[in-house]
Amino acid sequence: MRVIIAEVFNSWQGEGGSVEGSAFGRRQIFVRFAGCDLHCVYCDSKEYIDASRVSRWRHEVEPFTGKFKYRQNPASVEEVTDAILRLDTGDIHSISYTGGEPTLQVKPLKALMERMKELGFDNFLETHGGLPEMIKEIATLTDYASVDIKDESARATEDWKGLVLREIESIRILKEAGAKTYAKLVVTKETQLENVRWYASLLKDLAPLVIQPREPIDMSPEKLMEFYREAAGIMGRKNVGLSFQVHKYLNVL
Repeated sequence: MRVIIAEVFNSWQGEGGSVEGSAFGRRQIFVRFAGCDLHCVYCDSKEYIDASRVSRWRHEVEPFTGKFKYRQNPASVEEVTDAILRLDTGDIHSISYTGGEPTLQVKPLKALMERMKELGFDNFLETHGGLPEMIKEIATLTDYASVDIKDESARATEDWKGLVLREIESIRILKEAGAKTYAKLVVTKETQLENVRWYASLLKDLAPLVIQPREPIDMSPEKLMEFYREAAGIMGRKNVGLSFQVHKYLNVL
C-alpha cells in the first residue's frame, strides 16, 4: 500500500495546552501526510497542500538532529514504519499523524495506525475533522485526537458553517469510539465573539476546547481572555484552555 508523505521526524508536541486529550509537551514521532482539501489563510504547511507536487518525502536520520534523508513519493507503509522505528527513542508518548490532512489518505493511514498499535504505540490524530465519514474508518484505532474548529476568519472553505458542523460530528465519532479528544480553535484578530460563543455551544458536554492565537500573534492578551471567558461561561470553567505553538519558540519542528 502506498501513501504520499511529506516528512517523518522526532520532536515534542507543541500544541494543545492542558485539556484532556492533549499531548502537549510529550515526545512524539510525527508523520506528516501531504495533501489538504482546505485552504486556510494561516496554514503553516502550504508547501504540502497539493499532494501531486510533493514528489519526495524526508525522514530524520537520527532522532532530534534535524538531519534528513529524502525518498521518492509515494512511499510504502513499510517504508514509513521503518522510518518511525528508527526514530523511537524509548520515551515516545504516541505517533502523531498530521498534515496536510491525514484522513484524505484513509486506507494507508488505517494500515499505518494498525501497525503502530501492533508494535505497542498509541495513535494521536491531528485532523481538520471535515471528513467524518473517513474519521469513522480509523476512530477505534485512535487513542488521542486534536480536531480543528475552523473559524470563519480562516477562510478555509465557502461552506464555513457546514465545515464546523462536520468537525463537531467527527469529534462525536471519536469520543464515542473512546478516543481522548479535544477541539482546537485558531483565532485571529478578525475572529468574532459571537462565533466563539457558537463553537462553545456546539462543544458543550462533548469535548474540551483550546483557543490558539494565529502565529505570529496579532491580538492582545485581553482579546484572548475575552474569548476564553465567553467559551468557559458556556462550556464550564475546566473545559477551556489556551494553546500556543511552543515548538516554534524552541526552534524545533
